Amino acid sequence: MSSWRGGKDAGGEPSVDAQLEDLFTKLSQAVEQGSHKRALKCADDVLKISPGDADAIRCRVTALIELQRFADCAATIEKDVADDALRRDLAFERAYALYKCGKVDESLGILQTETSQDERESTRAMQLEAQLMYRAGRHGEAATIYETLFRDRADDVGESSNTAVNLAAALVAAGRGSDLAGSLKRLKISPKDSFELAFNFACALLETGNLADAADYLTLAKNQGAETLMDEDLDEEAIADELVPIDAQRARVAEMLGRKEEAAEGYRAAMAIKSTDAATQAIAANNLAALVGPRGEGGADAMRQTQRFCDKDGKLNEALVGKLTEAQRRVLVINRAKALLHSNHLDRCRDALVTLRKLPGGEGAREAAMLEAALFMRERKPEKAVKLLTDLIASGANGDGGAVRDARLALAQIHASAGDYAAAIEALKGVRELEGTAAGAATLVALHELAGDASGADAVLDGSGAAGGAVGAAPEVALRAAERKLTRGAASEARAIFESVMN
Repeated sequence: MSSWRGGKDAGGEPSVDAQLEDLFTKLSQAVEQGSHKRALKCADDVLKISPGDADAIRCRVTALIELQRFADCAATIEKDVADDALRRDLAFERAYALYKCGKVDESLGILQTETSQDERESTRAMQLEAQLMYRAGRHGEAATIYETLFRDRADDVGESSNTAVNLAAALVAAGRGSDLAGSLKRLKISPKDSFELAFNFACALLETGNLADAADYLTLAKNQGAETLMDEDLDEEAIADELVPIDAQRARVAEMLGRKEEAAEGYRAAMAIKSTDAATQAIAANNLAALVGPRGEGGADAMRQTQRFCDKDGKLNEALVGKLTEAQRRVLVINRAKALLHSNHLDRCRDALVTLRKLPGGEGAREAAMLEAALFMRERKPEKAVKLLTDLIASGANGDGGAVRDARLALAQIHASAGDYAAAIEALKGVRELEGTAAGAATLVALHELAGDASGADAVLDGSGAAGGAVGAAPEVALRAAERKLTRGAASEARAIFESVMN
């Protein structure tokens, strides 16, 4: 009997080749129609018959990415691909899947070491590398890659508004906000082109101290964003979630402009939104805690939240990794220690001081010294607090004038609380920020009076110009001088001071 040449074997079943041909036909149709679930099923059916088939694996990987099943995609390449050449061909897809899973370091390692040279130099690989750098907190490197893309791959990225937004965000996060206006101008991109660009441009203006324009661009971003997202049929809750970074930044601008009540309300409103943006929630809580303290409205809750943002070693919790600048992380670490003090977790607060002292710049060491003094006071060891602050003042705090100032103010408060007003006055000597101010004069006058030093109080008032009715003397200080003149029978001099205030 001659052999059969059709699509079935001797038992009447389709041959393997025939089955594969049929499955690949269905797979091709599914891919062309964009039916990713069906494509995935067809690819799986092929792999059951022909394990390791390169085309089927490629289709499976693509379908999983389109279905946003990134963990399954990475697992497919890691476990099911034995061929080295195929693994190298799919290295970018594996890196992308790991990036979407939040495995930044692993993704970056694969992208930089396992992809081919041609792939590494591709536009998509450079864009992914820039995003990974940003997530890893390497904002300067991310900005450099985006600038290279716009310079050398303008045709590929010029029409991409997302890439322009990413460039803006990277420049701001890298502390290069002052470069943003020039970069956008060279690229012929307006910061008003999208609400995301307007927001990042506002952040750049904020960095350079242009608060008025920053406020205007934040208002523009809020209005544009609400309109854009409504057109995309997002519900109110989703829109609020998308725009919460703008709300938090508007509160920050209000705070910097001295409108503290408006700022506090803005932070509380941002915290009240059930947001998926962990970084913005952390920043809003952190700023509110610093603004109102543990006794202000919402302050206690904000303080509790700050304790959860990072551990005693300053390591951010997983939801915040790669989403904060180094400066923001430092502030979180400092405020966490303050929150522990205010909540009477004294041992944990003391542990946190080690991390504060390791922070770059002088701010961490300064805050650590102030917190340690406060810890001694909480532990009823005022003599240790006084010694710590006195030694810090004597040493000059390694040239940190701010640390010396804070130490003098804290030392004065300790002495005044203990009734040693003369020592408090001595501690305030050399605090330049108090010299010539109404608050400084009023404080020193009150301390001299409490110390029973009438001549000292008069000397402060004479030095401020208030006793002589000097033009420009602070009204509250001048009135205090007039009161002292009256109590000492110098009615005509008191009247002259009152008249100077009225005029």
